[in-house]
Amino acid sequence: MLLIMISEERKYHFVGELLLNRSHVLPAESYPKDDKVNWLFLKVSDKLLSFVYKIETASAAEYAKPFRVYLSFNMDDVAKDLLNINTNYEVLRGEESIGYVKLLSSN
Repeated sequence: MLLIMISEERKYHFVGELLLNRSHVLPAESYPKDDKVNWLFLKVSDKLLSFVYKIETASAAEYAKPFRVYLSFNMDDVAKDLLNINTNYEVLRGEESIGYVKLLSSN
């Protein structure tokens, strides 16, 4: 499996709708805005693309409900070649599958 890590520079390449389930490592009363980890992995066939996300309206984001995000990929050219708009992709936190993202548009 190819693993592509994110750099420190933040240019957001996609707008998406993220549906996250609360990770087993987080407190039961937490919200997405409370999570200190804002980088996750997007699974595309046998590849994992590391991405950072920014929640559009952090105060309204809840687990198990889709919310709008901006996504930044380290290798944006690779991501743009592999990813398709209006497609759902599995999202992982480490090895734990925690939800899906649907890409709405690319910048």
